Amino acid sequence: MSRARWPFGQAALVAVVVLAGYLATLAPTVTFWDAGEFITAAKMLGIPHPPGTPLWVLLAHVWGLVVPFGDYAWRLNLMSAVCGALAAGAWFLVVHASAARAADAPRWVAPMAGWGAALVGAFSFTAWQNAVEAEVYSVALLTIALVALAATAWRERRDTPLGSRLLLVAIYLGALSIGNHLLALLMGPALVAFLLVESRTRRLTERVAAIDELARITVVATVWMLLIALGLGSTTLTLLTGALALAAAGWAATRRQAAFACTALGLALVGVSTYAFLYLRAQQGPWLNEADPSTWDALLDVIRRAQYPIRTPLDDPTVLHGPDNPGRSLAMLGHQLANYAQWFDWQWARTLGEGAITAPLRLVVTIGAISLGLRGARAHRHDDRAGFAMVLVLFLVTGLGLVLYMNFKPGPSIGWPTWPELGQHEVRERDYFFVASFVAWALWVGYGIADLAAGVARRARFARLAPLLGAAMLVPAVLNVGDASRRHGADVTLARDFARALLESVPPGGILFTWGDNDTFPLWHAQAVDGVRRDVTIVCLALAETKWYLKQLITWRPAPVDAAMLPAVWAGHPRPDSSLAIHGLSAEAIDSFAPQYINEALTLPLPQGGALTIPARTPVFGKDLAVLMVVRENAGRRPITWSVTAAQKLFGAPVVQQGMGLTLPITMPDTTMLAGGAAAGADGAPLDLRTTRALLDSTWQLGALLERGAAGLDPNIRAMANTLALPFAQAGIAMLARGDTAAAVADLRRAARLAPDQPAIGAALAELGQPFRP
Repeated sequence: MSRARWPFGQAALVAVVVLAGYLATLAPTVTFWDAGEFITAAKMLGIPHPPGTPLWVLLAHVWGLVVPFGDYAWRLNLMSAVCGALAAGAWFLVVHASAARAADAPRWVAPMAGWGAALVGAFSFTAWQNAVEAEVYSVALLTIALVALAATAWRERRDTPLGSRLLLVAIYLGALSIGNHLLALLMGPALVAFLLVESRTRRLTERVAAIDELARITVVATVWMLLIALGLGSTTLTLLTGALALAAAGWAATRRQAAFACTALGLALVGVSTYAFLYLRAQQGPWLNEADPSTWDALLDVIRRAQYPIRTPLDDPTVLHGPDNPGRSLAMLGHQLANYAQWFDWQWARTLGEGAITAPLRLVVTIGAISLGLRGARAHRHDDRAGFAMVLVLFLVTGLGLVLYMNFKPGPSIGWPTWPELGQHEVRERDYFFVASFVAWALWVGYGIADLAAGVARRARFARLAPLLGAAMLVPAVLNVGDASRRHGADVTLARDFARALLESVPPGGILFTWGDNDTFPLWHAQAVDGVRRDVTIVCLALAETKWYLKQLITWRPAPVDAAMLPAVWAGHPRPDSSLAIHGLSAEAIDSFAPQYINEALTLPLPQGGALTIPARTPVFGKDLAVLMVVRENAGRRPITWSVTAAQKLFGAPVVQQGMGLTLPITMPDTTMLAGGAAAGADGAPLDLRTTRALLDSTWQLGALLERGAAGLDPNIRAMANTLALPFAQAGIAMLARGDTAAAVADLRRAARLAPDQPAIGAALAELGQPFRP
């Protein structure tokens, strides 16, 4: 294809338009889930959770240096947005090239198809959400789009050196993608389908050239299989696919394609080499060093994701893998398919929500997307069989294929009558895993819009209406913006504000027990990126189930207390020695530890009185060992705080609630500051009212949350807002017990804004004659 036939100017304009939409909805700071961890890793050149995403960390670190303005988290959010916009531009070129092959279509159909595919795909709900925060999925989608673009350009230069080079580019992109996310590797089957269909439907005129081309395609297919095996970290699959790749290379050599085969294998190894960063950097002990891949075995464990429980496609995902697993049932598969259908439904008009009127409207939009997608698929197949095959395989592999392979538990919004336990559901909606399939269908929706417009244009009576149909490509942008935006909701700064509020609840030099991702990753970002309360040592109890984490705590030392970062309420408190060890267990003792069952109650006396108690007939896991060892080593020497999210691991410690922390202090606060009875803190702990009120009134910054309220937030994010509401509600009840009704109402109303779905808060306000309506 000559340069004149590639509308790069329009593609650039598409990217600019999409980027403008993303910028208008871009998260201004850190968000919940993995973003805080990824941003921290990029800033510190650290290592996030397995498989480590080394390419993303390196790209984001350089991006953060090259873009010199704006909040650091915003810069990395911007990187996702730019990648998403570039992917939209690439998809425009791919779809335009397919539609331009239609001999009988008006000239405006190909641009309309390209614009429609790009805009519908870019502003589909899940792709949009991931493009406006620091996550790996925008980079993965860009990789997929670039591979598709390389394949599309290849077919016009199939029998030239440039054609072979474009195939090598595709292989290199696939190899690089291993260091970001394996989602992009699922483009491999679609790429091979494109190459095979194109080679069969438009055979090269010379038989020798056709066989040589088949040899190159075979090399691409087998090398890509090798990449998948390497990405999974499977030794067996790597040996098997490696043998196939070598056999393909041998055959290619007999067809005078040895240089191509050797280069393909070499590029695969070069791309995969990003994992060397994990091995080398881990040995330097970075601030964030998850799984510590500083040895060859540890690196393999990271690539294999060994720290996560095994789950095969044949298992019942709600039961641990093993001989007692009953196997995946048809009921489970049905719910998994229903989950996928639910997430598919979200893509086109998510902001319409679940209301009695809006839900049917959203269903109408979804039916429209299905109809247009089917029409677009038919037109695509008519115009370009190879392009159709590529999109079809991409849609199936990253949709139904992933449903079968990933074998997720039912999402948090489905299946509760059958699986009533919280642990039987995924902790959040997993729609992001299937984002490539949603984008693939969106390409057909855009194609279908153009084909429908072309059909209308053929009828003289309605010809003038044809251009108006192009407005349909804007429907996802208009009807998804409310939910996809991370800039305009009440939770815009919630992750940052939650992290700071929790860290500010800890006395100087304290140790803070947290529970999991959402009460840990934003705190890492606050400390490592924003420099907030680095004197606090965070002990994540979820990670304490791993031996590498317990070993890292042996040598961990917090920063000295920084008076400039210390809230005023803590100004006069003691400042412990930051050189003290977190715990005294040896690496050998940690290696020898295994979960145990305690038949008799275990009591650990504390220096300043009280004790930790593990009841009889209780299993003791790694997180329990961490709590016991940290408290034993540090009680009376430095403050030890449990986040209210980790209160289930208090073991009866004589704590005092201060803000969102339950603290075992060096010395107990003045008891005149404590409110008991109905005003007690979490888990019945006394509430340090003076400290808590100082945090609520003078320290915490909650952005737009108090003004807009938490109604309508995602359930997981709403849970974090509920956590913030707890000390407001407790302070309100305490003030009421003291007879200060005005202060009680003010606190309870703030609590109700943060937790509108908590009936106890509303009931308390109603008793005071102050009914609350979200």
